Amino acid sequence: MENIRIYHLCVSCKEGLMFRSRQDYIRFINNMALLAYKYKVRILAFAVMSNHYHICIMTDDFRKFFRGLKVSYSNYYRHKYKAGLPKTSDFSQEAAGNLHIVTMLAYVLRNPVHHGLVGHPFAYPYSSAGCYFSYNGALYSIGHAPVIKRISTVAPDEFNSDREGMIDPMTFVDYRMMETLFTSSGRFMYFMSRYSGPKWEREQKEENASVKPINIQTIEGKDIDSKDCIQHEKGHGKLLIPDQLLCEWIDGKAVPHHGRTSFTQLDLKQKMGIIKKLRSRWKISEEQAGRCLYCRPDTRKAH
Repeated sequence: MENIRIYHLCVSCKEGLMFRSRQDYIRFINNMALLAYKYKVRILAFAVMSNHYHICIMTDDFRKFFRGLKVSYSNYYRHKYKAGLPKTSDFSQEAAGNLHIVTMLAYVLRNPVHHGLVGHPFAYPYSSAGCYFSYNGALYSIGHAPVIKRISTVAPDEFNSDREGMIDPMTFVDYRMMETLFTSSGRFMYFMSRYSGPKWEREQKEENASVKPINIQTIEGKDIDSKDCIQHEKGHGKLLIPDQLLCEWIDGKAVPHHGRTSFTQLDLKQKMGIIKKLRSRWKISEEQAGRCLYCRPDTRKAH
């Protein structure tokens, strides 16, 4: 590697979901770990959500890794659900300068908070937030034990995996580089908990005026409601019921009830009936119920 740079990679879908069950998340994270090993990519941080994911990496060329990750998971999804992934879009951005870099990393790890799934980054199970300053013997350790307790066994390719087969992020995330970038656990925790606002952008411009400052909009894309994200960040928003919980009920009970093997085989009438039950049982929005069944708004209106 000669020209190593830090990149943020994001893939998202506007309608439907990419990840429906815990096994989906595990498969994707394992793919990411193995492909990072194959292409000699250093994973710095990641957060995998139901309809999108963020990954920050160090590499001289992210293209093969990024393409392999998308193709491998798409093939898995097609085999499992008997249909292709919902239409996705993706983008990449390069970070330049320490403040620009650590702000990007912080926003990626805070992503589950911004979407109202957890109250703090360390509570989310499908991100690398618990990997840093969290091991015994760390110079600036947060406490005296890992943030997330792990039970691991030896797995192929010298990786460790838990009882469900998930490769331990501590075996493939470059947490030491992250700790070098943040310099101390105190600075790391500051970036994990500070409120978003113009001050962050001013600080980045002062360090490097030639790059666009990182904020919620640049991390998430233009369609995100940044005001809603900030409400969740400040603890003022209502925590949402995870899509995973709803999908596991759909795939485990509703789909077999209709004599199907995948939600993709349900007809519109069956989907509308399930949406009605979801909304009655969990008091969720029609939009959330619809995306769990990949039932597009225009189709529901026609019905």
